Amino acid sequence: MNPVEPKGLNNIPLPCEVDENCRHNAPASHNHFLPPFLRNLKQEDIILIALILLLLLEGNDCDLLLVGILVVVFLAGLDNSF
Repeated sequence: MNPVEPKGLNNIPLPCEVDENCRHNAPASHNHFLPPFLRNLKQEDIILIALILLLLLEGNDCDLLLVGILVVVFLAGLDNSF
């Protein structure tokens, strides 16, 4: 038997199957100190927060109705994430 002989596609492990010996190679999760609210923020939420902050930093020229609508959209998009 040739040691270089292919064993077939059935012997290739799936990405979701983790070997117990390889667990120490997995990247460490540093999210344990963050509150659940910040852990579940998505890219769209961060963009909305940045947009709200930029509008509020304009000072007196800020459109409060637009800021209010963006806050409502942000809160509606949280979707009970915490």
